[in-house]
Amino acid sequence: MELFTVWTDVSGQEEADQFHHCIKEKTKGLHISKRGFRLTFKHNDGRAVWVCRGNENHNDFQQWLPQISELFANGLADFIMLTRERHMVEDMISKACSVMDEHEVEKVNRICMPLLINGDLDQPGLRDRRRSTLASGLKRDLEDVHFFHLDGIVNFRMKQYKQELHELVEYALDEFWMDRQYEEFMGLLKYFVFFQEAKVPLIHLVHKGKHEFQVYDAALNLLPVQKDEQVVVEMPGLELEMDIEDMIVSTLISISPEKVMLHTSTVDMPIITTIRQIFEDKVQLCHHCPECEVLRAGLLTGLDASDLGNYNNC
Repeated sequence: MELFTVWTDVSGQEEADQFHHCIKEKTKGLHISKRGFRLTFKHNDGRAVWVCRGNENHNDFQQWLPQISELFANGLADFIMLTRERHMVEDMISKACSVMDEHEVEKVNRICMPLLINGDLDQPGLRDRRRSTLASGLKRDLEDVHFFHLDGIVNFRMKQYKQELHELVEYALDEFWMDRQYEEFMGLLKYFVFFQEAKVPLIHLVHKGKHEFQVYDAALNLLPVQKDEQVVVEMPGLELEMDIEDMIVSTLISISPEKVMLHTSTVDMPIITTIRQIFEDKVQLCHHCPECEVLRAGLLTGLDASDLGNYNNC
């Protein structure tokens, strides 16, 4: 008795082998022939076919029928996620980004594909959940339809699974626009900092760790770090009030130094990268000089600008 037949178009021998392997892997070691079931595989003229037959008179038939359907559905789900899913998502991105240029579409793809493969760190198990959704739908179709074209089933019946892919694309688009807004905002800050008149010749910026900084003037007097997120940026003929999330960036813009001597041992931290991007040539890195260690320890008693010696060249 033929229980179900599933066929799909394949691009060549490699894809046919993948279709064969995904199903075979699920049934390996179960000796299903001893339980009244037989699976056969064929590949010919760009079409690969799996057929499952069962013996209704076998003692184990009724007990194992739901398990065979589930194993087969899980194998089909693996094959779809291995060979079809990426192309489906790329097509969704292409449609959602139809007004974007090629470079922007590629950026969205670069954000989306790692999420597709590895899932979201904030929501672990997304990929497994998607596989479960897909396998559940395929199991229903194996039991209801019995004979079907796999690609047609995915295109027209797997609505919940496709919705999860759409949500992934929407997430990637949100990330793209957030990155775009950040890049534009960074560009605007760099523009203002470049044209802004310097108010002080030098400040020392000491990075204590994470987002914690201390700011000193050239005479090593401690300056307050701005608590507000709002800062007034002044340019010739223009004054603009801006919201800046990071307090140290808003503090530096408000102070408007001609030069920033930056003392940090973690130059690759995002906040350090941000400061260097915004202030560009105004920033000079200090690499573990003795004075830097004194500043880090906060042992400033009795120091003034004359005590720094070679400090500005360290």
